[in-house]
Amino acid sequence: MSSQTNEIVLSAPAPQDFQAPVFPDNKLVLYFHPYNFYSQKVLLVLYEKNIDFTPYIVDLCNGEQYSSWFLNLNPKGDVPVLQDGVFVIPNSPQIINYVETKYRGEEHPVLKPYNPYSLQYDQMMVFERALSRLPVGALSLGSFIHDDLRLVPKAPFIGPVRQSCLKNNDKVMELLRSSVSDLNSQNVALKQKLEIQMRRKELVTSRTEFQRVLDAVRNTLMYVEQELSKSKQNTACWLTGEQFTVADVSLCLLLQRLHQLGFENYYWANDKMPRVENYFQRCRQRESYLKLMPSSNFEILKEMWSMTPTNYKLGATAGFLVGHI
Repeated sequence: MSSQTNEIVLSAPAPQDFQAPVFPDNKLVLYFHPYNFYSQKVLLVLYEKNIDFTPYIVDLCNGEQYSSWFLNLNPKGDVPVLQDGVFVIPNSPQIINYVETKYRGEEHPVLKPYNPYSLQYDQMMVFERALSRLPVGALSLGSFIHDDLRLVPKAPFIGPVRQSCLKNNDKVMELLRSSVSDLNSQNVALKQKLEIQMRRKELVTSRTEFQRVLDAVRNTLMYVEQELSKSKQNTACWLTGEQFTVADVSLCLLLQRLHQLGFENYYWANDKMPRVENYFQRCRQRESYLKLMPSSNFEILKEMWSMTPTNYKLGATAGFLVGHI
């Protein structure tokens, strides 16, 4: 079995081995990874707005994001990317703004429902900016390193998978270094990304520095708890009222990632933040949430598996959970 495993790992593709997929011009295509946090954010928006799209899962584990065809879409080598005919929209904030502007009406609920000059709009954006600033990638990576936190992780971040994630993070870093070197440093965006990834690794390795990340998350959640307490109908309302907005998308996914990493006891369980806990339970009942979670979204995982070459499926199962977590 050991020799077979080595053979599979050695036969895994390099970034230059990936070929660009071909889709009809009239298709709305999302390039993403189902466990990537920012991909999940766009997925949740697409599901909330009832937008039909074609999914393409980028193989982050083996560096497809650094292949020539993908760097032509997004020079930073990041998912998600949305392609709408000749229009290519990288990164989750721009994608969300694009679909929110294009898809409106009875069939496509708006996620920014307020007048831009209203108090509710300002409140929505205050939440959205505060939540978007949190370093979710560093939070995820650091939770795998510091065992003193005594977390209770859930699938997919359980058992030996956590160590596989750490090893794969190192592998992806090497792929990024190699890509920067192969391009003779002409891709400024990739160089900046490598510097950010290196700083992130230093940040999460230090327990003191990582505690600052944990405290920043706590302070944000305490602010949310305080604001939810002001609502007279806090068991039924979302962050800024009765409508589910982009701010709720961000908070819902943050709480889901914290739950998967095992942070609920650290932050809100056991009556620490009862309103945040109630809010999260209501998020988990939304139809869009049920579609989003990879454990329940069998069709997306099945498609991902069918697109995985047979000669490295074993390696993919051991490391596809990370890349840009």
